[in-house]
Amino acid sequence: MVFLKEENSMIITYQISESGIVETKSTKQANWLVLKNASQNEIQAVIEQFKLPNDIFIGADQAEEVTRFEKLNKTDLQDSYSLVLMNLSAHTKQKIETRLEPVSFVISDELLITHVSGNSDFVDRLLEKYGPETTSAQRLISFAILMTYTHFIKELFELKKIIDELDQAARRTTENVELFRLADTERRIVYLDHTLQDQAETLSVLWQEKSFINRVEDEALIYDIKLRQRHADKLVHVYRDLLETIGGLFTDMMDNNLNHLMKYLDSAALIISVPALIAGIWGMNTGGMPGKSSSLGFFLVMGLAVVLTFVVAIHLKHKDFNK
Repeated sequence: MVFLKEENSMIITYQISESGIVETKSTKQANWLVLKNASQNEIQAVIEQFKLPNDIFIGADQAEEVTRFEKLNKTDLQDSYSLVLMNLSAHTKQKIETRLEPVSFVISDELLITHVSGNSDFVDRLLEKYGPETTSAQRLISFAILMTYTHFIKELFELKKIIDELDQAARRTTENVELFRLADTERRIVYLDHTLQDQAETLSVLWQEKSFINRVEDEALIYDIKLRQRHADKLVHVYRDLLETIGGLFTDMMDNNLNHLMKYLDSAALIISVPALIAGIWGMNTGGMPGKSSSLGFFLVMGLAVVLTFVVAIHLKHKDFNK
C-alpha cells in the first residue's frame, strides 16, 4: 500500500522483509510506518488516509493508558487490528508515571503502523537488538513484547535491592527518610503491578489469535515471551508482599519505640513525684511536723527526699516491664 508522505515529514518508513528491516525513503516499498515526533497534522493525515478511528492514538503518552487488542472495522487496511502495549523506559531518575510509555500498533496484512511518544527510544532499541531477526510484522510485535518484559524484569530486580535496603533500615531506624523511600517504592510497585496485570489480560487475547501465532512461525519465541511474562508477574507479586511486610515492620518498630518512650516518661514522672510528695507533706501549714523547730530540719527533709528518689530510680531501672 502506498503511503502519502509529505516532504520533511517526521514519519519514519521502513521495509520489513526476509532479510530484516531497512529504513526506506520510498513509500511504495515501505510496509512499516513509525510515528515518532510526528505532528498532530501528520497523525491526523495517517488516520484519515487509512480511515482509522479518530481516538486510536489518544492517551499515547499517559501512564494510565489501557493496553488492549481489538479488531478494527471499516478501515482501508485489510484484516486490521489495534494493539497497545506498555513499555518502561530506562530513565531511572524520572517518576514511574513518566517512564511508563504506551506503544501503539496497527496491524494489517499489508502495513504496520507504530506510534510512540516523542521522547521514546523504544523503536531504536528494538531495531538495534532484533532488527536482523525481524522478518515480519508479527515477529516485530513479538520481539517488542519480549523487550517490554525484559525492561519490567530489570526494573523489578532494581526494586529488590531497594526492598532489601528498606528491610535492613526497618530493623534499626524509623527515620522519615526511610519512610519516604518506602512510600516511593510502594508507588512504583503499584504502577508496575497494575500495568503487568492489564498487559497480561491483553496478551491472553492476542495468543488466541491463531493467524498472528502462525505468522510468527516461532514457537520458541512465543514460549520465551510467556515465560518472561510469568516471571515478571511472579516478581511483582512477591515484591509487593515484601513491601507490605516491611511497611508492617516499620509500624511495629514505631509502636515499640513509642512504648519504650512512654515507659521512660512514666518512670521519670514517678521518680519526680517522690521528692514532690515529701516536699508537699513537710510544706503543710500545720503543727506537729517533725523537725519544724530544728535548724537541720530542712537538710533532713532534703536528704530523705534524695535517698527515697534514688531508691525508686534504682528499683525502676532494674525492673523488667516485659513480665
